[in-house]
Amino acid sequence: MESPPKGGEGSPGDYRPDVDGLRAVAVLAVVLYHVNRRLLPGGFLGVDIFFVISGFLITRNILRDLDRGRFSLREFYRRRIKRIAPAMLVVIAATLVGSSLLLLPEDVHDTARSAIFSVAALSNVYFWRYLDQGYFAQSSAQVPLLHLWSLGVEEQFYLLWPTTLKLAHRWIPSRRKLAAGMLGVAALSFVLGDLVYPKDPSFAYYMLPTRAGELLLGAVATILLADERRLKLSSRMAGLTGTLALGTLIASLWVITEYQPFPGWRAAVATAATAIVIVAGDRQDQGWTRLLRWKPFVWTGLVSYSAYLWHWPLLALYRYGYGEPGPVAGLVMGVLTFVLAWWSYEFVEQPARRSKASLPRVFTTQYVLPAGALLGAALFLMYPHLTGLPLRSQAYGERLAATRDATRPAYDYDWVCQRQEVTSGDLSDPRCVLGDSGAGEPVAVLWGDSHAAHYVGMVAVFARRAGFRFRNVEVGSCPPLEVDPAPYVQSRRLADCRRSLDRIRPEVERFPVVMLSSAWLSYGSGYLEAFRSSVSHLVGEGKQVIILGEVPPIPGYDRRCREKALTFPFLRCPNLAVPLDSAVARTNQALRALAVNTPGVSYFDPNDYLCAGVLCAAYAPSGEPIYYDETHLTLLASERLGETITSRAGVPPAFHLSVKNPSVRR
Repeated sequence: MESPPKGGEGSPGDYRPDVDGLRAVAVLAVVLYHVNRRLLPGGFLGVDIFFVISGFLITRNILRDLDRGRFSLREFYRRRIKRIAPAMLVVIAATLVGSSLLLLPEDVHDTARSAIFSVAALSNVYFWRYLDQGYFAQSSAQVPLLHLWSLGVEEQFYLLWPTTLKLAHRWIPSRRKLAAGMLGVAALSFVLGDLVYPKDPSFAYYMLPTRAGELLLGAVATILLADERRLKLSSRMAGLTGTLALGTLIASLWVITEYQPFPGWRAAVATAATAIVIVAGDRQDQGWTRLLRWKPFVWTGLVSYSAYLWHWPLLALYRYGYGEPGPVAGLVMGVLTFVLAWWSYEFVEQPARRSKASLPRVFTTQYVLPAGALLGAALFLMYPHLTGLPLRSQAYGERLAATRDATRPAYDYDWVCQRQEVTSGDLSDPRCVLGDSGAGEPVAVLWGDSHAAHYVGMVAVFARRAGFRFRNVEVGSCPPLEVDPAPYVQSRRLADCRRSLDRIRPEVERFPVVMLSSAWLSYGSGYLEAFRSSVSHLVGEGKQVIILGEVPPIPGYDRRCREKALTFPFLRCPNLAVPLDSAVARTNQALRALAVNTPGVSYFDPNDYLCAGVLCAAYAPSGEPIYYDETHLTLLASERLGETITSRAGVPPAFHLSVKNPSVRR
C-alpha cells in the first residue's frame, strides 16, 4: 500500500497530508469492519480506497520521473521492495510462529502454504484457487494471512504498470487521451467484475483484472492534477465537489455490504468518489481537507500499512480460538494493532526506506534472504515429518485423533452417499443401502442435502427395528426438488446440483417410499412452496413420502473447540444449551401441517429428544458431542438418537412402512 514520500524519498512538495488522512479513513474502516461487521457494514471498502491512493501515488511518481527524463525501472523496484517487503515479511514470520503454536496441524499447513504464495506476490491467486469455501469449511475470518490478497493485487499491478505507463508516455503524448484510455480500461475492469461474479465470485473478488479499475482511477486523478494541464477548480467548486464526493464515500461504507455482488459497479461508485476527493483536495483551503489533515488522522495514515498488516492476523487467531470478539476484546485488538503498527513503522518500515543501498543489495538483504528463511520455515511447517522433527508430540496426535473421532460428520463415512455431485456409481453403491440385512431389496430412499445425510444413522436404526432397507443419496447445498433448483441454490453450486438432480430423479422413481430432508431455512423465500409442489408430484406418482424436520441449531458451537483446546491457551468449550430457534419451530410446524393435510405424507423430527425441557444442548449428558457444527448432527450422535428414540417409544409411526420388498427394476 503506497504512501506519500514523507521523511524519505521524493520531493517535499509532493506530500499531501490530506491523502494520509484519507488513508486513515481507509484503515480505520477496515479495522472496524473486521472487529465487528455491524459497526461499519461496508468497511471492507477501505481496501478499495487504498487501491485508489496507490494508483494515484505510483502514477504520480512515475510520470514525474518520465517528464524529467530520469525514470528507472531499477529505482522503481528498489523503492517498492523497501516499501513493501520488510514489514510484510516480519508480519508473515510472526504469523507463522503464532500459527505453529496455536492452530491445528491442517491449518498450520494451509497457513504455511499461503505464506509461500504471499512471499511470491501471489497471495490473491492462492486464495482464489485454494481457499476452502465449501459448506463445512471454517470461516474465512479465521485464515491468518487472508488479508494479504490485496498486496498480491498491488504487487502484480506494480509489475505491469511502470512499463505500460512508460510506453504510453512515449506513444500518447496527450495527457487527456491518456486519461481517456485509462478511464476506458477502468470501465472494462468494473464491467468484467459484474460479468464474472455470478460464475466465479472468488476470481472477481481477488484478482487483478477485476480490481485494476480501482488503481486506474487513482492514476486518472494524477493526470487531472498534472502540472502542465492542472485542473482549474475554483475554491467554491473544489469545496462543493470534494464535500459531495467525501459524503458519497462515507455513505458507501454504510450502504454497500458483503451480501451484495462486489466488485463491479458498486466498487466504481466508491472508488470514483475517492479519486474525486483526491483531486478536489489539491486545494488545501477546504474545511473537509482540514479534517483530513488533522494530526491524529495523518499519524494513523502514516502507520496504516503496518496497521493493515497486523490487524488481521491478530483478529483471525483470536477468532480461531475464542470466537467473535466482544467489545472489550475488540478494543484490545484495536489498540494492540496500532501499538504494533507504530513499532513496525518506526523500527522496520522507516529504517528500510532510509536505506541508500543499490537494487541488488536491497533485493538481497530486504527480500531474498528473509524470504528464503520464511520459505524454509513454511516448508518445515507443511512437512515436518520429512525432517524427523515432528511439530507436535505423539501424545498430542493420539489425543487429537480420539477427539476427532467423536465428532466425525456423516459425509466422512463410506455408507453415507453425500457428494458435491452425485454420479451414477453413487446411485448403485451397495454400501449406501442400510437397514435390516434380511429384508431383501431396499424399499425406500433418503434424499436431500447434508441435513438429510446427518439423519442416516437415526433412520438406519429405525429401518433395522422396523424390518426394511433404504438407500441414501445426498447432494451438498442442493435441495430435493422435482423442479429447477436455480432460485434456491448458490450460483457456484447450481451446475453440480442440476446434474445431480437429473441423475437422482429417475432413481427415486424406483422406490415406493421417499424420505426427504434439507436445510429448510437455507434456500430463501419460495423454497417451501417449491417443495410442496415436489411432494405433490411424488404423491401423485403413488409414493409414500416421509418428511424429516429441522434439528435445532446451536449458535456459537465450534466443532473443533475441544481439538483446539489441546494447544490454545485458556480455551474452554462450554456445553452450549439454547432454546429451540423460533424460525426452526415455525418451519417444522409448516412441514407438519403439510403432512397432516396431504394423504400419503408423514412427518417426523427428533427435537423432543434433542431439547430436554426447554433447552437444546450441544453435548449429551454423558459428555459426548451431539453436533458436528452449528446445524449438523454427528453420525454417532444420529445413531445414538435413533437408539434412544426406539428404546423409549419404539419405531416412530412414520417409519412403519406399508410396502415390503417390491420388485425393483435394475
